[in-house]
Amino acid sequence: MDPLQPYLDHLGIERGLSPRTVSSYGRDIRDFLATAIASSLLQAPADRSQWPRLAGQRDLIRTHLAGLRRRGCRPSTLDRHLAAIRSFYRYLKLTSQVDEVPANLSIGRGGRRRDLPHDLNVELTARLLAMPDPATPRGRRDRALLEVIYGLGLRLAEVTGLDLGDLDYPQQRVRVLGKGDRERVLPLAGCAAETLAAHLEATLDPAVWRDLRDGALGRAQAARPVFEGRPGRRIGRRTVQALVARYAGELAQVAGVSPHTLRHSFATHLLDGGAGIRVVQELLGHRHLSTTQIYTHLGRGRLRASFEAAHPRARTRRGG
Repeated sequence: MDPLQPYLDHLGIERGLSPRTVSSYGRDIRDFLATAIASSLLQAPADRSQWPRLAGQRDLIRTHLAGLRRRGCRPSTLDRHLAAIRSFYRYLKLTSQVDEVPANLSIGRGGRRRDLPHDLNVELTARLLAMPDPATPRGRRDRALLEVIYGLGLRLAEVTGLDLGDLDYPQQRVRVLGKGDRERVLPLAGCAAETLAAHLEATLDPAVWRDLRDGALGRAQAARPVFEGRPGRRIGRRTVQALVARYAGELAQVAGVSPHTLRHSFATHLLDGGAGIRVVQELLGHRHLSTTQIYTHLGRGRLRASFEAAHPRARTRRGG
């Protein structure tokens, strides 16, 4: 049996973390235990009977983080490793294998430079969304896909995970299952609703489309994916990433665009348009307001750039 399985079960069942998060934490803790083995604190294989030796090992944590930095890990990756280590020590304390969780686990890591999200301006976003050809089945699907990601601010896993049963056309809303299996309900309106309806009407049998519009889908039909790759098969995440990159590549001045770029653009455009940050937090499905507040830094940066470009005193001060 995998010695980490009880810990992974604790994350997934008791704490309710998503399968992807549990998998990531498992990889990170195996990496951490490998560092402990390399430092001779634990013996391979790292069975649970040896885990009490990890008590108070702040130097081991420093060594592990330093090794991650030497491997070129990004600050966000370091943060995830820290979160995994912190959760692992909490589990060890909960199961009476250590007496306390080491404080200041970030010591020796260096400060985090949080990168601002990359986003597109409104004009470029509109041009990107108009790239797919709605005269073809694939073009209709792709346009609806792009419009839904941008129009609802969905994560990649959220849009690929949509089922027909998640669409509530009578109430004009969508049920989305986000990180940690947290559910939120979003409005379905505007271009996202129009292009999605055009795609589904052309794809589904007339009876299924009628039941979908009337909110009368049967259980089997409700479980069908909204977006398919091959007929009858849910579209894959890599397929979505590839098609976004392909359409963006046709816009000469745009590079490095991903589905998450459209989500970032959704948030930034809402804030630029005057939406409250609490509203944007709810729409994005962020648990903590601090996660959403990074988008306000984008707005501040634009204000400063506009000020420095247009204000004569700013130009004089910068030049002098």
